[in-house]
Amino acid sequence: MKLIVNGVDIFDKVSVRYCVHEMYAEKRSDTLTVRFNDPTGVWSKWNPAQGAEVSFENGASRTGKMFLYSTKPENGCFTVRAMSMPQSGLIRRSKSWAGVHFLQIANEIAGRNSLEFENYGCADQLYNYLAQSNESDFSFFYRLCMLEGCQMLVFDGKLVAYNEAYIEGQPPAATLEIGDDGVFSYEDRTQFAYGAATVASGSFSGTYKAPSGGSDRVLKPETGIKVTSNAEALRFARGLLRNANKGLACGSFTRELMPGYAAASVIRLKTAKAEAWNGTVFVTGVRHDHVKNKTTVFFRKLPEGC
Repeated sequence: MKLIVNGVDIFDKVSVRYCVHEMYAEKRSDTLTVRFNDPTGVWSKWNPAQGAEVSFENGASRTGKMFLYSTKPENGCFTVRAMSMPQSGLIRRSKSWAGVHFLQIANEIAGRNSLEFENYGCADQLYNYLAQSNESDFSFFYRLCMLEGCQMLVFDGKLVAYNEAYIEGQPPAATLEIGDDGVFSYEDRTQFAYGAATVASGSFSGTYKAPSGGSDRVLKPETGIKVTSNAEALRFARGLLRNANKGLACGSFTRELMPGYAAASVIRLKTAKAEAWNGTVFVTGVRHDHVKNKTTVFFRKLPEGC
């Protein structure tokens, strides 16, 4: 194992008691939390500053480049927390965007936060007007991605935007069988799904109905979403409906450490004691516990028709 801080591996100089890497497909930054004894005082003497580059490696399992957010001494130990998002991502900004494309916004936000940008299937939509009002770059970009049926994440010095339907359509990266050696918990709340979503702004509006039909519940966003055409309103309504319905059939399972699993991927699931859940699922999060040698995978079923 390696615990690398500012390019130097200190794993052999400390005694690690807790090491958990959590990966997320959306909404949250990846985190690394490490608790260790420091018998030689290497951490105390070095005292890395916030924002220092941190990474952890355990064979094929790697966090990629992360950034130090906090160091907490307690009971003779140090608890170190790092995140994949640079601290510049916490800065609130205000900006008006006019006549700008999706990929222009993504590249500008990535560059402003010293990240590279990668796109997986997101259309380069043109926006007549957008407003970033006292919110962080990543909060603003996440909101835009969600309206477009996309998501964003930050990993290893990269801002990644991906179209959810595009990723869901990729061949499964692996087939995982859950037998007696695994602990699983699955939940189906699809009875609470919305049947449609409506976005209205000024004289423009759009309503997108779920192709599967069924529910007569209509989603109407509580906060105003500004649009500049009926087509944009319809597109945003579709994104909102997908976001509201996609996670209603979800679950998790825990097994011995599985370093090859990562968030924002698809796998084929086979569970002998819950065959109704067999099939391709989308991985929403992964928790690697490198001390207990356990991995927990969080997933959702693929949504239909959106």
